[in-house]
Amino acid sequence: MQKRRLLLVLGIVISALTGWFFATRWDSPVTGDQADAPPKKSGVFRIAFGSCNKQWKPNPMWKAILNCKPDVWIWLGDSIYAPTKDMAYLQSQYKLQKGKPEYQELTRNCRVIGTWGDNDYGMKNGNRSYSKKAESQQLFLDFLDEPADSVRRKQQGVYASYLFGESGKQIKVILLDEYYHADEPSADSDLLGEEQWSWLAGELQESRNKVVLLGSSIQLLPSEHPYGHWGDFPKSRQRLLSMLSEVKPKLTVIASGDRHLAEISRSDDSGLRYPLYEITSSGLTHHVDSIYHVRSFFSPERNRYRVGSLLYERNFGLVDIDWSSGVPALSFEIRNQENQIGLQESFPSFARPWP
Repeated sequence: MQKRRLLLVLGIVISALTGWFFATRWDSPVTGDQADAPPKKSGVFRIAFGSCNKQWKPNPMWKAILNCKPDVWIWLGDSIYAPTKDMAYLQSQYKLQKGKPEYQELTRNCRVIGTWGDNDYGMKNGNRSYSKKAESQQLFLDFLDEPADSVRRKQQGVYASYLFGESGKQIKVILLDEYYHADEPSADSDLLGEEQWSWLAGELQESRNKVVLLGSSIQLLPSEHPYGHWGDFPKSRQRLLSMLSEVKPKLTVIASGDRHLAEISRSDDSGLRYPLYEITSSGLTHHVDSIYHVRSFFSPERNRYRVGSLLYERNFGLVDIDWSSGVPALSFEIRNQENQIGLQESFPSFARPWP
């Protein structure tokens, strides 16, 4: 019995030290320039994305992201951390983030779009009960420099779609809002609201012959961990997966955030004619702490869809859509603040002709 207790204590100490290592190893200041990314090839459209950004902390990632020369940057939630009902305070925190010189350089050099998470929505683990959601929506859209006449200014929720690329080589980016209309989590709860479901169905139908990047602030495929994900709304999760299976866009990839870690997931049983990938990137200024590592020592995080390992560093994601061969080939990367590749996966174009 005493030996078992000793091993238990030793395990806790080792796990805590592991957490401390991960919490400090990548939080030290970067010295010198990050390595430049390889030049993009002609015919490649590059999307960079990330989530979980504390506005009061240093933002070392923007230089690395700029060195990748993305065509588009996507916020996938928690662009700032300011859960509050004080709209003056929320506005001031967006102003703090927007005033950072490195971030301003990003906005000058590529298109910036996005959706929100709970911490920029204004309510931790937020849902439709948040009393300031209409006011918060306008402040978030101000942060993104959304035009005054934008449909996003008039609708309830920040969901949106964007079409990039030339005819025949287009990618549709669809960003979901998982807070404005969300119920409390339960077996029959709804996450999107009927208005957004109807909109999403139309967007997917219109995208049958396009590459689709579906942006979600929480994870869709992984549902075995104890943190927030679509699996907390099983009816909604199945509804979305069934919708994708029925519409069958030419090629679909999911980008998600929220987790304070990174991973790549792949489903081969989604009902699509190709593997369904999800790339999770989080966070930009921080990552999982020692408490997470202690918990993981006793109960390692499961994900039956995971490809490779979990990445415990500050990170951002990249999706490259290569049209040089005439049909789209996708590659996915997770990079750290020094622009080093931590995770990667490729999805080459099919050998057989596209249906």
